[in-house]
Amino acid sequence: MPGIRNAVVGIALGSALLTQPLHAASPSNGPPEPDTPPAEWAEYIAQVKAADKVPGDEARCKAHPDLPGNQWRPGAAQGRCSVLRAPVYTLDQIDALLDTDEGVADLERTFAALLDAHYRDQDQREQIFIAFNVFNEDARAGEVAQRWLTAVPKSPFAMVAAGLHFGESGWNARGTKFASRTPEAQLKRMTELFAKAVPLYMQAMEVEPRLSVACTKLGAIGRQSSDALQTFAASHCLKVDPDSYYVAWEQINAAQPKWGGSDEQLRHAVAYAAARTERNPILGALLGEAAGYRPANADSYGEVVDELAGASRMGPSGTLMAQAAAGYWTKRDWWRSVVYYSQALRFWPNNANYRYNRATLMGGANDYAWARSDIEIALKQEPDNSRYLYIMGVATEALESAVAARPYFKRAMAGERRPQAMERYCQSFMIPAVLKDAEACTRNLVDEFPGSATGWYMRVWALADRDVDGALVAAQRFKALADSDDVEDRRKLDDIKGVEAVLRSQQRAPVGGVPGK
Repeated sequence: MPGIRNAVVGIALGSALLTQPLHAASPSNGPPEPDTPPAEWAEYIAQVKAADKVPGDEARCKAHPDLPGNQWRPGAAQGRCSVLRAPVYTLDQIDALLDTDEGVADLERTFAALLDAHYRDQDQREQIFIAFNVFNEDARAGEVAQRWLTAVPKSPFAMVAAGLHFGESGWNARGTKFASRTPEAQLKRMTELFAKAVPLYMQAMEVEPRLSVACTKLGAIGRQSSDALQTFAASHCLKVDPDSYYVAWEQINAAQPKWGGSDEQLRHAVAYAAARTERNPILGALLGEAAGYRPANADSYGEVVDELAGASRMGPSGTLMAQAAAGYWTKRDWWRSVVYYSQALRFWPNNANYRYNRATLMGGANDYAWARSDIEIALKQEPDNSRYLYIMGVATEALESAVAARPYFKRAMAGERRPQAMERYCQSFMIPAVLKDAEACTRNLVDEFPGSATGWYMRVWALADRDVDGALVAAQRFKALADSDDVEDRRKLDDIKGVEAVLRSQQRAPVGGVPGK
């Protein structure tokens, strides 16, 4: 029945994004033209898309337009962008330098120069903090840190590197839940690791008091475990490095009610940062933290989106802007959500979830090229994430073909997007050359997900030229499951009426039995 079989190719391969917040698109004839943003955002969106093509996190951030309507302090956004600069050395480079005495000496000189520049050169502000970011909870980071400490036992930089590994391992062991919801074994392991980090930080502060990385990290541990330790660390940091972004950020964290502070203390900590923005413009990125604290902890961002947006306009906080974006999503204000997610990604370019959210929005706006560029970055962070693989498949199908998208849908079937991914995977076989595979695929689909209207719809086409009775039963099942309030389902119901008429004209036996069996 070639007429029916050919019809399915032109009819659709389903909605472009089953979970998209914007209208669906049909990519069967190539990707549709991207939707045009409203006039108020058109220029901004064009500037964001141009900036997104700039290589390098820091340079890209600096090329981005600022949030429209902001009241940010001069230099706050550009200063915050400098925090995205790559560390002076990678972990591999540090490991290689430790192989020779000359390399060890170079390592020490470089970190000493970074520390001096932190206090003298605004362009190098906070880079000593960034340099230590390579020493995380990873086991190899711990090994390299110990090599450094063994090579130079009195080096404050090696002490901080080793302390950071233990400290970050402790935070990782604790997890992110409230202490009351954290298993005792995790808290015990955290305490053990913190106990190894604290003396290293203390020693580093004695050898090099200006190395405020040590006191900020010590303060964070104290915030979790000891008021006395926190007070000591904060006092030291404020004395030696009162204008540091990271010192001010730790004071803001400590002042939050969830850590035993209060709204008044939080406002005071933000005012402290605000008073020093002329000396260090990066501090301007912190000025919305007091106003944003309560709404950021609300159950529904949609209910407090105006407050989140207002806090975002006070200072360029990527986190607050992402929360505002989620609030606008809830309110179905799609383009405003894109605007705020774009700002969040400006400052958190490797946040996979933010990338996924904007990709979903842009897929809904038919801008599959932009959606795919976002989801490619998300997949680098989480290559097996079913949600990301599914969106990658949708974008690839729109930009290339269903066959090109098939591997992504197949991989997505291993996770939470299995039902939708399996539907799209089966759809990729709905072409004459592989219709036999479509029959087997759709049989598996409706066996596993008998409530899938899309599955039964495809089953009609897969059986049309080989099992007329089965195709008619599949059509009946689809009609029983289809949602008459859904635009796409109504279109498919209209299609099925015509298909049923053709099938009945070919029918040689009464309808009955299980389709495809």
